[in-house]
Amino acid sequence: MAGNTKRAFTLIELLVVIAIIAILAAILFPVFAQARAAARQTSCLSNVKQYALGTLMYSEDYDEQIPLTDNNGSSLYGCCAGGGTSCYPDWGTPGTDPTEPDAMFTGVIFPYVKNHDIQYCPEIGKTNWQAAIGNPYITSFPYVPQLDQSGVYQGCFSQMAVNMLLTEFGPGGNWSGCAGGSGFTSSDTAQATWARPAELMLLTADSTWGEGVNGDPSPELGVGNMAAWPAYDNNTANCTNWGGYPINYYPGWTYYVHKATQHVGLFNNAANTEFDLGINSGFANIAFCDGHAKAMRYNTLEQCAYSTTGGVWTYPYWDPRY
Repeated sequence: MAGNTKRAFTLIELLVVIAIIAILAAILFPVFAQARAAARQTSCLSNVKQYALGTLMYSEDYDEQIPLTDNNGSSLYGCCAGGGTSCYPDWGTPGTDPTEPDAMFTGVIFPYVKNHDIQYCPEIGKTNWQAAIGNPYITSFPYVPQLDQSGVYQGCFSQMAVNMLLTEFGPGGNWSGCAGGSGFTSSDTAQATWARPAELMLLTADSTWGEGVNGDPSPELGVGNMAAWPAYDNNTANCTNWGGYPINYYPGWTYYVHKATQHVGLFNNAANTEFDLGINSGFANIAFCDGHAKAMRYNTLEQCAYSTTGGVWTYPYWDPRY
């Protein structure tokens, strides 16, 4: 009976439908990925703003001083709190004593934020401490679970990194008295000495311990640097070389991971002498000394410029003096 005849899709029609679905998927999946990346960046930006507010709360309790990078002294300079020459945790050295306190910058701020998760950038991911600790690129000390649980590893290698020029390693830092037991001096942690708080970097939510090339696993494992400084441009050589590395070979340890072309380091010539791509190619989330936060590009944040007020070449977003 003609009235009961059912018509099915032909093979061509099915292939056309499948092709349309595949095309739509190819269009939408990158959009979804970008939306997820934007959400991670927004979450990371919120984290660094919260940490900046916690830092400013700390300063209100301590005579407008922000914490030092290393609040347990420094074995490197023979300047341990309470005397002695071997103090842990130290700058990039967590030690092995399971009862040692988290005395690094982020450990001191932690009581004001009370959330270890905001110390991690969602785009970078949580750090694999068991894989990181004991790796020769990071530290030769063995992994101690108690130090992981108490946050000492995160304190020493936090992705949340303070501007080193605002701490005891900045322009006013003087370690010469340490060997004699008199300690170090620093005037840079006081808010009253900051010339332009709204334009002065306080923290980055994104830092890396290493550049991710020649076997270094730091970006892959999510290991941060806890303090960051401006990278040096040896092509102009106008500004101070704070970190000891030229900008075209090493980064300044701020990790421009958001919307980056790569999440690891990338040399841009065959001789491996020019390093300015990869982890320097995206955005980093930055909190300023007045509490606001925004995403910044490498060429903007790390620029060396002439200060007309100070009459010197300096890093405008890093140097508290001008």
